[in-house]
Amino acid sequence: MKYSNRFLIKFMYLGFRYHGIQKQTSLISIQSQFETILDSLVNGSKYKMRFSSRTDAKVSSLESYVLLMFDNDISSEITTSKLCTVFANLPADIKVLNIEVVNSDYSLQKNILTKTYHYSFSFGGVANHPFLAPHVTHIRENLDIELMIEGAKKFVGLHDFSNYAYRPKNTALVNRSINSSEIELASSHFYFGSKEVFIFKVNSTGFLRGQIRLMMGALFRLGLHEITLIQLEESLHIKDDKFVKWLAPATGLLLTSTKLK
Repeated sequence: MKYSNRFLIKFMYLGFRYHGIQKQTSLISIQSQFETILDSLVNGSKYKMRFSSRTDAKVSSLESYVLLMFDNDISSEITTSKLCTVFANLPADIKVLNIEVVNSDYSLQKNILTKTYHYSFSFGGVANHPFLAPHVTHIRENLDIELMIEGAKKFVGLHDFSNYAYRPKNTALVNRSINSSEIELASSHFYFGSKEVFIFKVNSTGFLRGQIRLMMGALFRLGLHEITLIQLEESLHIKDDKFVKWLAPATGLLLTSTKLK
């Protein structure tokens, strides 16, 4: 079956109430919300979806893409205008930003250049304002933030991320290159006048499953003095089954940018 009628959809979403992008049985996901809308449009005809990322539960995005491919039998019936109309019925926490017609051989994965993620966190004392729950992870203990800032820089470059992959497949490409990795203080006015919030910012051509949350977890352990800077550096050279993995909470993780060719 051919799917020559293709549309590239740019969208954003607040992921706090979703179980990730990918459709799962009996669980609400970003994909299931799109399918509910599209099923009402195609009336039983076939279509396929390819997402630019498969984010975890509760993770949000400011810039994601999905490639919609429709069966040739209904290709003449699907237009940008019709898609705009039906997507207006998506839940308020999912918003389509742009719809573009692409060539019949267009591949989304082959056109992804880089992705940028931000992980927002605070630490010490009482918890944050409740409105921050979808956006900022809070660590009750005090963290050595200066050491964490130094640690974040160690991720830059080509490394073996075997210790930073959640249940990787045997075929997973664990050697990944990180273009930039840093921790910065966020603008305080954005966070309801709460305590200081820091953001771990990381950019790469692609990431392993759970990689950023595991990187953040290692930085938390560094900030708690559970590991040293040398141990963090060593974890990027070879797989170590004794290296303790901390999968940081998904809340706080935001896909801020997906750059295409």
